[in-house]
Amino acid sequence: MEDKRFGCLRKGNPRILGVTEDQEGYSFALAVPEGRQVSLLLYKKGELEPEREIPLTEQYRMGGVCAISVPGIDPADMEYDYRIDGVVTPDPCAPVLCGLGAFGEMADPGNPHQVRGGFFPRDLSSWEDPGAPQTPYEDTLIYKVHVRGYTMHKNSKVRRKGTFAGLQEKIPYLQELGITALELMPAYEFQEVMIPKEMPLEYAYKVRERFTVNYWGYTKGYYFAPKAAYSASGDSIREFQGLVKALHQAGIECIMEFYFPQECSPLLVLSALRHWKIMYHVDGFHLVGEGVPQGLLAADPLLGQTKLLFEGLGGGPGSDLVNKNLAEYNDGFKEDLRRWLKGDENVLGAALARMRKNPEDHAVVNYMANQDGFTLQDMVCFEKKHNEMNQEDNRDGTVNNYSWNCGAEGQTRKRSVRMLRGRQVKNAFLMVLLSQGVPLIYGGDEFGNSQQGNNNAYCQDNEVGWVDWSRAKRFQELTDFVKEAIAFRREHRVLHMSKEPQGIDYRCLGCPDISYHGQRAWYGDMEPSSRQVGIMYCEGYGREDGDAGAPEGSKGSDQGLIYLACNLYWETQRLALPNIPEDRTWEIILQTGGEELKGLTEPQIEEDYVAVPPRTILVLLARTADEGGCDAV
Repeated sequence: MEDKRFGCLRKGNPRILGVTEDQEGYSFALAVPEGRQVSLLLYKKGELEPEREIPLTEQYRMGGVCAISVPGIDPADMEYDYRIDGVVTPDPCAPVLCGLGAFGEMADPGNPHQVRGGFFPRDLSSWEDPGAPQTPYEDTLIYKVHVRGYTMHKNSKVRRKGTFAGLQEKIPYLQELGITALELMPAYEFQEVMIPKEMPLEYAYKVRERFTVNYWGYTKGYYFAPKAAYSASGDSIREFQGLVKALHQAGIECIMEFYFPQECSPLLVLSALRHWKIMYHVDGFHLVGEGVPQGLLAADPLLGQTKLLFEGLGGGPGSDLVNKNLAEYNDGFKEDLRRWLKGDENVLGAALARMRKNPEDHAVVNYMANQDGFTLQDMVCFEKKHNEMNQEDNRDGTVNNYSWNCGAEGQTRKRSVRMLRGRQVKNAFLMVLLSQGVPLIYGGDEFGNSQQGNNNAYCQDNEVGWVDWSRAKRFQELTDFVKEAIAFRREHRVLHMSKEPQGIDYRCLGCPDISYHGQRAWYGDMEPSSRQVGIMYCEGYGREDGDAGAPEGSKGSDQGLIYLACNLYWETQRLALPNIPEDRTWEIILQTGGEELKGLTEPQIEEDYVAVPPRTILVLLARTADEGGCDAV
């Protein structure tokens, strides 16, 4: 078939969905069930109607895929759509969508040609990258953000608010904080306006201001296209590539979160992840939804060195755990550790097991707060959810928050309550950062970000859902504490080993890698009523034979003993300290109390015990006078 503008049409490549460049032009491939009438629409950029419509007849079909190769296309000057049974629709695998409005705007159903697919720029198919950091899981610290919400607030102090470029402006802050990986909530194209299925689009467009905004994006989307509304420049492809490149230059990995519902085909999922890996050099994927083909992704050699994070790990063909590139989100950590934090009974054993968990064949991701549920600050300010603004009569969101308001619901002027809340938030950070596994911080928690008690802000594209950077100055002391705790974790390999501590002295160093202590040394009090424990790490176990070594800036493995004195009881508790060599003394390195402990019992270290104030965690280090260490204890 000849065409004066486009030349000879041929069958395209049915193996690669979407649009790809071939030897003479571009190949278009679309999965369509048999019996559907399909045609390709080609637009000259800026024109309202298609320049040409090409029916995809049987000669362009193989099984359930229609594929055609069209020469003579200038990708900088062309756009495309499909017409399926008379309905114009964008390509679900388009690398970019054109014609979309600002975030939250609905496309005009009266203009079926408004939203179109675009082409991946030829000059960006291969781009310079300083190289992925390839940080092993044991050295990884994840920081999770919503691209728009993280910088959209008027107090964010960035020029390009709510965009990939705005997020890039925050990279120096992320470096200073000490994180190694940035996880992005859905940053691919998704529909922001949530329209009831039974409502005609024409009517919905007229009353669109009444609809809930899908702020988070956990719905089926266009998985190959960076979200245009998150682009400050109007070029989402270049802007996202620029973000990844800048992150890599800063030594930070980029992890993308994807939601795949059950109707998504495994081929679509695999193709989407490969696309982001090849074209954007993404370092990892957090995969949620019933449509995630876990075994297929785990077995894919192209993703073999890519971090793959799942809600849980199951078996099945192809799910062999190789290269430890797989991880599971450990929601149980949040539940058990929050219960211990607020002083519940009969939870200490479960909490310690969560803190110790670190399988050798995969990783676990630990967190005390995520987008679902209260922020860390709200966790200590609210006992009940306050989701009235979601317009669902406060029926949405979980009722299992495992939170404690410390004596007053919401804001309060009572200094004792506010000081207790500050101590509890610090306790939560130490629980995450000083546990084995991969710690995750939800963006803004390190400076007390609040959602006003809303534990399901999926529709709050406003100051409820946005990170409020005005709190950074008010909570500077908390931020400094978090930075110090992150640095302490990084400097001590025993706190982030490549496998789980065994609780025995398998290297004959004089003490086990991890041990528990109560009123007597070496005997942890695990009764149902116990809310206090001493956890001691022997640092000689921080570097195993064949270990690649500590990360840059690490002090190594021979730094003596680390003792976490944890008291989540409401009265001062004494915890026994094991005997240490005479040339060493215990020194408090970190404590979750501080100025707010005035009027309470101060931490006291005696020869064989430490007195821990109420609701306090102390970090003790056994060091010699010259701050050195020895190989054995």
